[in-house]
Amino acid sequence: MKNSILNKLTVCVLILLTAFTSCDTDVEGVIYTPDETACYSFASSQINVELTADNQGVLKVPVYRGATNGNASLALTVDMDEATAAVFSLTSSEVAFANGEGVAYVELNFGSIDNLGATTKYTITLSIPEANQSPSAEGSVKVQAQRQLTWENFGTGVYSSQLFGQSWPQPIEKAVEGNVYRLPDCIIEDYPIVFTLSEDGQELVGWDIQPTGYEDPDYGMVYYLAEGMTRNGNILSFPMIGAVVYNGSYAALYSGFTETLEMPE
Repeated sequence: MKNSILNKLTVCVLILLTAFTSCDTDVEGVIYTPDETACYSFASSQINVELTADNQGVLKVPVYRGATNGNASLALTVDMDEATAAVFSLTSSEVAFANGEGVAYVELNFGSIDNLGATTKYTITLSIPEANQSPSAEGSVKVQAQRQLTWENFGTGVYSSQLFGQSWPQPIEKAVEGNVYRLPDCIIEDYPIVFTLSEDGQELVGWDIQPTGYEDPDYGMVYYLAEGMTRNGNILSFPMIGAVVYNGSYAALYSGFTETLEMPE
């Protein structure tokens, strides 16, 4: 969208082997008693989920077993970063299978949909102990969850970037679910800027660090993190940090500049 800026700054499906080929048959065709403890798996190595209020505060992840006779329970391990763990919690570290059922669900509670950041992606890794894994399918799954928002046109404003030294007409969208705004294709095409205002629109209450689309020639992708906001009429001013990933963490590359958005009248 803004080419001059660049010039200026330069689920796989789980296969359940019902003939027990993965659990109880050797190459000679001799049939052994199935080892049910070794036949649990996930459907794929990664699941991407968008959450809404319809989820009623619970994210469910299916776990499968190859043999369905009898009741069974399976203990799982979970790995979450600090930000994810602050929102999501396991109902139980075990999943229970009823007799005749081949699928059970891990339940991850997040409470109200408003507990989820507007643009935050939450990553949760669930693992089945190696001794309990089906040899033919996935023993762990990476779940990436985020809030689903419904966007409506809010009008066209003016975005002024002190960092890039330019201003341009900026389409603005607003979420039906709350006072969340999105600036599509803001700095670079396909990279929106999303933020949340208070109910009266006077305070910034949410700005997740987010990529701008601009890549510094030495440090790569530049991320915007607003340090706050002041409002004067319909003009929003965001003192900003331009961060990059350095040694696995965010580090400020640009600071001391302000980005402004003139909202439509």
